[in-house]
Amino acid sequence: MANLFRSSSGSSRCCTLLFFAFIIASISAFTPPSSTLSTRTQHFQLSAVPSPERMFDYSSKPPTFNKQTSLWEPSTETEEPPYGAFGSFLRGGPTPFLVRVLKPSEYDQAVFKYMAQTSCSRSEAQGNMDAFFNNAADWAYQKSEEARGRPKVDYTQLKPKDAILVITWALFVTPLLGRCGYLIAATGNWGITVDDILNF
Repeated sequence: MANLFRSSSGSSRCCTLLFFAFIIASISAFTPPSSTLSTRTQHFQLSAVPSPERMFDYSSKPPTFNKQTSLWEPSTETEEPPYGAFGSFLRGGPTPFLVRVLKPSEYDQAVFKYMAQTSCSRSEAQGNMDAFFNNAADWAYQKSEEARGRPKVDYTQLKPKDAILVITWALFVTPLLGRCGYLIAATGNWGITVDDILNF
């Protein structure tokens, strides 16, 4: 057995197996508990989502829709964004971050529309839109469950566990996957070793 691990092919196989085990473990950390999701979420229609309700009391005037420009416009009482693109990254991952950076107008329109529909604060709207852009089907399913009386999810909170997972993926997992993909594409060989990965 020791000779096997000392050999080049044995080391390559071991490294590959550990690599895939690491990927599976990392992905499973992002998977919601089975009690909150079911297989029907894969086929869930967003059009079937009931009108969401706000979670916190909010008395300011909501944004309005301008028929001439076909855009949602904030009212004079609409507050400034409670957090920037990095806050969206920590709460919802890379997708809402990229939407805010690359399509800021689209993001703001989604936030203003949600505020108008639910008469909620900008903070609550941003949290919900970060969750929506991260995974629209799961967000829609959660809203449908809330309409049936299930506990509401506070998307405004920055959960340390989620933030740590996002940073881990951004700084370690994604570069590791990119490095492995590059090595496999460059060499045409799946038998890469730890030394190959770390030898830049």
